[in-house]
Amino acid sequence: MIRDSVLGLVACLALSGFPAQGSAQEAGPTPDEALRLLKEGNARFAADNLKEAKPPSRQRLATAQKQKPIAIILTCADSRTAPEYIFDKGLGVLFVVRVAGNVGGPDVYASMEYAADVLKAPLVVVLGHSNCGAVDAVMKEKDLPTEHLKNLARLVRTGDDAKDLDTAIRNNVLAQTEQITRQSSLLKDLASAGRIKIVPAVYDLKSGEVRWLKLKR
Repeated sequence: MIRDSVLGLVACLALSGFPAQGSAQEAGPTPDEALRLLKEGNARFAADNLKEAKPPSRQRLATAQKQKPIAIILTCADSRTAPEYIFDKGLGVLFVVRVAGNVGGPDVYASMEYAADVLKAPLVVVLGHSNCGAVDAVMKEKDLPTEHLKNLARLVRTGDDAKDLDTAIRNNVLAQTEQITRQSSLLKDLASAGRIKIVPAVYDLKSGEVRWLKLKR
């Protein structure tokens, strides 16, 4: 089902004149190299020393006809969590999917599959953040006013051991990361083959630092 969705997306983009990319492109970074670039960029951001996330006039022209992102970032829709700044990257470098609570779903997985399979992005990062409102709402069992909000809240995974918000945020990031390979056979196969790496992380709103997590094996 999910693989069919991404193939349909690719077909639609091709029909609309969007160039299918990947095999004909020059080799990009390995998953580990891409992760290193993100870590270096975040260190610059936290130190208020941005280098790449600057006015993008040149990048706009250079990326107008094609894109070659080095990473797929699944993160929250929170206005304070802009990956292009957090990782000090400009236009065309990050393929960003944003949804409250950084949760997965068919549209999210299809978008990630397109970036990994067609654009050949070698890295997937599930990026949560401190003081996440979506996770907090689930923790406090707030009475949400619409079915859309209730459906989104059902996708948040705080974990049975979560006694505080920070633990719940961490648990949700780890759970959403694990869900990727459970819900997408395409991304699971790419990860098993070593073509992509999937990593969880949490961004601190105050310090600007990204804390990288490890999945339980």
